[in-house]
Amino acid sequence: MEKAPIAWIPLGAIEWHGWHAPVGLDALTSSGLCKLAANDLGGVALPPLHYGAYASISSHPWTILLDQEDCDILLRLLLKTLSRLEELGVKHAVILTGHFAAVQGEILNDLKEAWESEWRAMKLIILNPDSCPNLPIAPDHGGLFETSLLKSLEPEMIDLSELSDEIIEETNPAGPQRRDPSHPLYGIIGADPRGLTESHCKEIREHLLTWMIDEVNAARS
Repeated sequence: MEKAPIAWIPLGAIEWHGWHAPVGLDALTSSGLCKLAANDLGGVALPPLHYGAYASISSHPWTILLDQEDCDILLRLLLKTLSRLEELGVKHAVILTGHFAAVQGEILNDLKEAWESEWRAMKLIILNPDSCPNLPIAPDHGGLFETSLLKSLEPEMIDLSELSDEIIEETNPAGPQRRDPSHPLYGIIGADPRGLTESHCKEIREHLLTWMIDEVNAARS
């Protein structure tokens, strides 16, 4: 903290991501990236907050998301966290969300507006990979992007052998068929993760890490 008074705050969600991936993937990826960024740039990485806002997959198994009327709980938790970090001398708080639901983004926009509505000694930086430019693979839910990212951070948490070998021809990998429990890629909204390669994993991780550090350095200058 003396060298770099930065707090990295990872956000996630409790969601089903398919048979090959763990519940809690979003927090694992955001936490892993925050640890790497803290190692590179300095500061401390906080434990992840697993709860996230509702999305189109809210009815999937082992998915526990905040309903619309409860989303203010997340906002209040984050405001409390930020206020306490400011008291402890943190100069830059960086929130990285691993949960890309549109409502989650809206909550974080509201948080930034509320935080900046009065003078603060601590600057707030909010990072959403969904807005990261030039990503080699588009962000998804349990698909090639999230699977590759988690594989690069926690390789033992991904087991592609749990997925069917059935060949699938689809025009829309985010279509309603992926919400059918009988579908071989049930709960995976995005590109087929069975196409994962080691180069995908490294490229996505390094691209996001560079983006995070660049964004924070720009905010600190």
